[in-house]
Amino acid sequence: MVALKRLKVMPSHEIHKFQLSRATLSRMNVSGEIVSLGRGIYSHPSIDPFVGAVVAARLYPDAILSNITALVIYKLSDERVDKIDIDIDRARSIRNDLFNVHRVAKSKRVGVTRLLFHGFRIKIYDKERTLCEAYRIDPAGAIFFKALKRYLKTSSPDIEKISKYDQILRTQVLRHLRQEWADA
Repeated sequence: MVALKRLKVMPSHEIHKFQLSRATLSRMNVSGEIVSLGRGIYSHPSIDPFVGAVVAARLYPDAILSNITALVIYKLSDERVDKIDIDIDRARSIRNDLFNVHRVAKSKRVGVTRLLFHGFRIKIYDKERTLCEAYRIDPAGAIFFKALKRYLKTSSPDIEKISKYDQILRTQVLRHLRQEWADA
């Protein structure tokens, strides 16, 4: 299906415009021509397992990739991602088996940037904000310290951003970053 190959991800209501029945979609899924992502969303088989990030960008343009998903995209972690983490406004609600949905206050949705990912511009927190997410997930554990060490190896630390995010999110990343520098 040419449109699906170009768009990578389509909800069933868009696919039905091509006059395909549910039975045809089911046969195409079984034969491997398309991949069912659940709840009426299909992808082209050429797309990688992180297809949920593309789904979020395409179907939920206000969603922001966050938590472990953002850490993995930035290569700050190698954790397994079963569901794509997204942050949305507290007033919204999304029900989709592809996502771990976090309803977040507008004041905490800071550091949002856009990144080109599989041909789509996705909303994701910047590296420094993502590092603060790692702290919130695992304040004194392996996920945070691995992310911090990888961040220091691959990036020039932006102290101002980290300090700002520490205040907004009530994290202590800057303190740990300085300690890591002192130990090195």
